[in-house]
Amino acid sequence: MSHEEDIDEKLARLAGATASVGPRANFSSRVMQRIGEEQLGTLYALRTPARRFLPLGMLAAAMALFWAVSVDNQVSEALASSDDMELVW
Repeated sequence: MSHEEDIDEKLARLAGATASVGPRANFSSRVMQRIGEEQLGTLYALRTPARRFLPLGMLAAAMALFWAVSVDNQVSEALASSDDMELVW
């Protein structure tokens, strides 16, 4: 008896033992209801820890804005003080 025949026999025995197994009444609706509850629960569960990091995110955004304005001013000054620059229309 080869390994494949052994697996085929086990699968056939398992298929015969579970042939009468089926879902209970309203299975689909109960699953969909539970999925909806899980999604709402996940959103509420994420809201509390996210609130803790909101000040950090705001600080990071303010620092990024300050850096962007600073770099923009430096670039503008560099372009304005350049004597080698020619305007092409």
